[in-house]
Amino acid sequence: MLRAKSTIFAPILKKFIMKKKLFILIICFFVYQNLYSQKAVYQLPFTIDATITSPTFFYTLPKTAFKVDVVVTRVSNIKGIYADFAEKMLGITNYCKENSVSYRFKEIMITPFTMPDKNLQFVAELSSAQIQNNFLKSLHSNNETPYFHSASKFEKPHADILPDFFKNYADAISQQTYETYTETKIIDGVVTQIPVTKTKVTTKTLTQQAQEAVDFIESIRNDRYAILSFSQEVTLSKDAFEYLVNQLNELEKNYLELFTGITVSDDMFESFVVYPERESALVPVCSVTPETGFSTNLSKTNAYNFYLKCAQQQVADVHEHFNAMLTAHPKFKKNTGYNIRKAVPVFVSLVNGDKEDLLGIFPIYQFGFLETLPANIDGFEIEKWAYIY
Repeated sequence: MLRAKSTIFAPILKKFIMKKKLFILIICFFVYQNLYSQKAVYQLPFTIDATITSPTFFYTLPKTAFKVDVVVTRVSNIKGIYADFAEKMLGITNYCKENSVSYRFKEIMITPFTMPDKNLQFVAELSSAQIQNNFLKSLHSNNETPYFHSASKFEKPHADILPDFFKNYADAISQQTYETYTETKIIDGVVTQIPVTKTKVTTKTLTQQAQEAVDFIESIRNDRYAILSFSQEVTLSKDAFEYLVNQLNELEKNYLELFTGITVSDDMFESFVVYPERESALVPVCSVTPETGFSTNLSKTNAYNFYLKCAQQQVADVHEHFNAMLTAHPKFKKNTGYNIRKAVPVFVSLVNGDKEDLLGIFPIYQFGFLETLPANIDGFEIEKWAYIY
């Protein structure tokens, strides 16, 4: 009889034990989820009604920008101070008649860095377990997202580009003249004539200055001819011979430039930031025109314009088509965890007219895809993927 009763209650007891185990598993699942995941994540601004009662933290996903360093060469043609006498006194016809400046593009360097994307801001609501475990304190202390420092890698030369001789030339601009006359003086009642010499400083005319420069050029040429023809009394060594000839050549060149003018080049450095976008394959960078030089505005003449061409290696259409099919499925359940975005490699080239030069392969965040993670990912470190506020 007892055995029969035991047989009757056995299935009931078995069901009770199974329900108890299932209940314990459910409790463990919720505890696990509460320990390792945030309570909810919402994109800003809110598009749904939400009641937030727990502490929160804000984060923004990164985007990639480029610091652009451009070097533009400025070519200055500077008229000589005796240019008006070049043809008449020296027979030179090829000389600089007017000061002029032109510009040409020389070099570009791009440096990628990350910054917050204001269009991808989120607020995360903490679970009770995260609150108890001081999750916010550890989150902010571990958030070490690097920021960009605008130190240029280009070495900027000294601004003074004029040759010293051309810049500081003051050869006999003024001259001393001497006037001699007599003064009548009465000394001890005696009338005496005393000779007096007076020094007077006068400025030479430009014609006089030019003529003196021409005479000095002729003197240099005569001295060089004497050395080359070995007419000097002392025999020179090879090194001394070459040194003297080179010195005379350089001196003649300096004086001739007072008539012909000079052409000097110096580099101008420009730094600015551009933001590549996935929707645009060509990113406008700047323009460099011969007349006006550098500008961040594009020129009407496209040959003077420069662009960054961004060619991503992964196919965006495939990913978007897959997501569309996934979300359209009847059993699709949207994730509610953190939103992240991974940078993808992109070929970046400099485009100018028909010319295209590869600058490198750079990771660009905005060319990647926004992904929503499940809410129960164990120990996910959001501070490594976002800017925390």
